[in-house]
Amino acid sequence: MPAEQFGQTYKTGRSHGIRWYDENGVRRRKSGFKSESAARNWLLNVEKPRMRGEPVNAEPEPELTFGELCDKYLAAHAVAVTPSTIATLEARLVRPRKQFGDTPLGELERQVVEIAGWRSTLPPRFSYAVMSAFRQVCAAGVRWGVMDTNPAAAVGANPQPAVLERDVLEPADVDRLAHELNPPFGVAVIVGAWCYLRPAELLALERRDVGDGILNVRGTKTRRSVRTVPLPLRAAQALDTLPARLNTRLLFPSPDGLVYDPHNWRAREFAFARDAAGLPKAVTPYTLRHSGISWSLAAGVPATDVARFGGTSLEMLQRTYAHLLEGSTDAARARLDSFGATAAEAQAGTQEP
Repeated sequence: MPAEQFGQTYKTGRSHGIRWYDENGVRRRKSGFKSESAARNWLLNVEKPRMRGEPVNAEPEPELTFGELCDKYLAAHAVAVTPSTIATLEARLVRPRKQFGDTPLGELERQVVEIAGWRSTLPPRFSYAVMSAFRQVCAAGVRWGVMDTNPAAAVGANPQPAVLERDVLEPADVDRLAHELNPPFGVAVIVGAWCYLRPAELLALERRDVGDGILNVRGTKTRRSVRTVPLPLRAAQALDTLPARLNTRLLFPSPDGLVYDPHNWRAREFAFARDAAGLPKAVTPYTLRHSGISWSLAAGVPATDVARFGGTSLEMLQRTYAHLLEGSTDAARARLDSFGATAAEAQAGTQEP
């Protein structure tokens, strides 16, 4: 038998192969492996024991690749979150999968330097979101016991990008936009702005979600969660104009009566009305949510309430709306001063003879 050997790997198309000499000195080859390490594992655990005359069990299961881990994670994650969340995550994983999709997880854990170098090539606008998704999948691999470490996190901090200035519409702008939309979508933009809903949440609203002064939002990021938001008078008045429909429970259905895909709604309905209303091209359906949050903070609604009603975090509010939070602080100070003066007057009144 020839001396111990590790074989020579090669690549063929999207798969890998390995060459070696058998016990008779004949050069052999086998391909179809998902990675170099899978090819070497096969030679070490299957072919070499056979060459030595040892019993060979079934072929060892090939090591999981990063691309396969992504597929498993997306399938598991889809049970708890909405399809739009999965679509966003899939889009953010396109770049990592293209670069590391065929890499076995054991090999990926040793490529921290390579991941750090690759991250430096990402467009600054997308780097944070892409690396967050990369970390999220690897963290699942660690939890599931198929990875020992998270190489995407080992590269270091993942700083968030600078907050971009976004357009904030005035209530009159929203009314002008609503006037240019065909029913029922004029009502939709008013509700979306005053209740600061995400586009997917807005388009998933049903009649049962409208209560007395409140709105139950079901189309959130997670499938089973429901949050309750106040229904301001302007939004309630707009909803009162919607005619009853028997063919769908949705408030703002697509032409076929189903939930309107947010991207299709933006292209087919919103964009034309925005242009007709003379609003900037930068205005998107998400601008409605941004505007509503800005109005609430400027009106002095506590940031904790805005975060709860908007289904977001105080950290996000602090990063995006810091200038408005300063105004909210002033409003809170004025209320406390007013409360203190009233309390002092009441106390003085009780002490008079």
